[in-house]
Amino acid sequence: MFRSLSVTSLPCLIPITFRSVFLITPLLMIGVLSQADEQASVAARAAVGVTLAPVEVQADHREPDATAPFDGYHAARAGSATKTATPLLQTSQSITVVGSEQIRDQDARTLAESLRSVAGVEAGQRGRRGLDDFTVRGFVQSAYLFRDGMRMDNDMWIQNDPFAFERIEVLKGPASILYGQIAPGGLVNLVTKRPTDEPMAELGVSVGNYQQRQYTADVSNALNEEGTVRYRMVGLYSSSDDKVDFVDRDRVYFAPSLTWDLTDDTRLTLLASYQKSNFVPVRGLPARGTVLPNPNGKIDFGRFVGVPGEDTYTTRQSLLGYLFEHQFSETLSFRQNLRYNRYFLDGAFSGPTSLDSNGRDYNRRLNYRDVDGRMLTMDNQFLLSFSTGPVYHDLLLGVDYLDFTSHRIDHRLTLPALDLYDPDYGYVPGAATRNDANSGKDELTQTGVYIQDQIKFGDGWNLSLGLRRDRSDLLETRLNGDRTRTDPEATTGRAGLLYLFANGLAPYISYSESFVPVTGDAADGSAFEPETGEQQELGIKYESADQRLGATLAVYDLKRRNVTTPDPNDSAYSIQVGEQRHRGVELEVSGQITEKLELIGTYTYMDVEVTRSNSGTEGKRPVLAPEQMANLWAKYDLGSWVPGVSVAAGVRYVGEQAGDQMNTFDVPDFTLFDAAVYYDAGHWRLALNGKNLSNKKYIVGCASETQCFQGDPRLVNLSANYRF
Repeated sequence: MFRSLSVTSLPCLIPITFRSVFLITPLLMIGVLSQADEQASVAARAAVGVTLAPVEVQADHREPDATAPFDGYHAARAGSATKTATPLLQTSQSITVVGSEQIRDQDARTLAESLRSVAGVEAGQRGRRGLDDFTVRGFVQSAYLFRDGMRMDNDMWIQNDPFAFERIEVLKGPASILYGQIAPGGLVNLVTKRPTDEPMAELGVSVGNYQQRQYTADVSNALNEEGTVRYRMVGLYSSSDDKVDFVDRDRVYFAPSLTWDLTDDTRLTLLASYQKSNFVPVRGLPARGTVLPNPNGKIDFGRFVGVPGEDTYTTRQSLLGYLFEHQFSETLSFRQNLRYNRYFLDGAFSGPTSLDSNGRDYNRRLNYRDVDGRMLTMDNQFLLSFSTGPVYHDLLLGVDYLDFTSHRIDHRLTLPALDLYDPDYGYVPGAATRNDANSGKDELTQTGVYIQDQIKFGDGWNLSLGLRRDRSDLLETRLNGDRTRTDPEATTGRAGLLYLFANGLAPYISYSESFVPVTGDAADGSAFEPETGEQQELGIKYESADQRLGATLAVYDLKRRNVTTPDPNDSAYSIQVGEQRHRGVELEVSGQITEKLELIGTYTYMDVEVTRSNSGTEGKRPVLAPEQMANLWAKYDLGSWVPGVSVAAGVRYVGEQAGDQMNTFDVPDFTLFDAAVYYDAGHWRLALNGKNLSNKKYIVGCASETQCFQGDPRLVNLSANYRF
């Protein structure tokens, strides 16, 4: 069920006591003064007086675009962290941008594949079940997916295709200040392809093993001689089988868009899209026989555990909205983003319940699901730039709104146990029983008011302060007569301080908060408080003078509080004493190393622990949170020896992780190898991509001892693209 929170009013600026994150400021000052070239600069300023660097103003009065395509693997700007086009080097929080060039070179066919090289992110940990599964900093964040800065619904089993997006931005850590209700790990924001300033057209086709087929089209041009009205049409059809028996999938996507420069200061972009998917979900296998011993031997990784012909899903989603911006003056602008989302889901999946003591018979339940939903989102922003003496401000004032309704009907049917070593698929399901406790209607309205001030002073200081007030009204009505209303309020904030050296180094420190409403009541009838998150992050960023190479090193301490855990006095209820603590180190390097070599390198270390719980998990490590991860991808241009040819190679490592909540077993680590060859000649581009070249059999993650998910087999694709 979709959960979100926000506000109707901000009667006053409610003070927030931020933790003493700026105690490190003197250390940063020492770092400033420690460099010889900086000392010379200080002396010169002492002689002539300190002045601010000139502020560049665009000819059309618009701020630089943080949604446009960029060359290579490194983006200089991103909009998700601040809702402005702030350079990454001046953003005091970890954020990673995956661009369309990287998506193309790595032949990413799902959002999970696009996120594999992002530090702190474990993508696809639940295998190929048809969703965009991912964790950020050890938290399952799949429910917090945004598109063009506006919330998407998490009740739909929709897998987004990376071809639809110009870039994918991953903001790490709490982000409620700008986005309202969100879990503490972070968010993923998908930036839709939009009309381009220059005409372009590209057609593509690819084929691969497991009957992989994909056809793409991407066209953009002007509709008038002045070029003030431009369109873009993006289309895709893909289909494939799977290593798992009886599993196949297909998807169609079409997205027209139109940008109209109404005046030099006013722009309107209309965005629409339609997607339909049919897929059979891969539901995993038990731990015994995959990562644990089984007296019957290893289970075939191609074993299907559902009911052929019954386990299949169809999803349809239509989006229609606009992005409007108007520049009142060189210092004041207004933006309004609005989108209407209509979606349908109809299908069934088999869910395992247990494995018998004989290690062969897999007990299952067939779940039928029918969802009909709609969502309206809107975000209004005023951006004011001004100076107060030697201090320069970018002040953002915003109000966002969400209206969501979902009708859901679930049915359940107990299935005969399946012999995993000698399966019989002859069973014909009978009538299913409606699950009234999980069927009904959900209605949510939420409003949020937020303020953010990005302050520049001195020769390189960047201070970011933000505050937000949220209110929501969530009504859950079930067919069994249950009716629950939740209307919590929350105030969240963020603060960050960064110093930008002349040599491209930028140390920073930040503090941020998040919240998630919790439905239900305690034993005394009182409503639960929102679940909260708090993060302290310390890091340093680097960017080369030509903005083609960047790096980030971040250390964080992230706490999740008010987690529900069983009430020791009444097991039918819960109390909010649960806590988790996630600490980690992340390193990322991306961009142009030499004129011939491009590289993406990441390393992640996570120390994750349940610090308080009444369910016996205290001191345990949560599932789906590997201790270590590393990725390396390098692309080299061989044009000096073989004109038009480039090669790429990559290695992915995911470390050991807990297999269940009680940590009774571990999921082994695994290492995978990828490679690609590209040939560019005139209008043509040919590519041969291979993933998991050794065809390693591995479990990508386990939700419990009953359900562990197979990783992708070796995949090979040959693609041809014609650009004109």
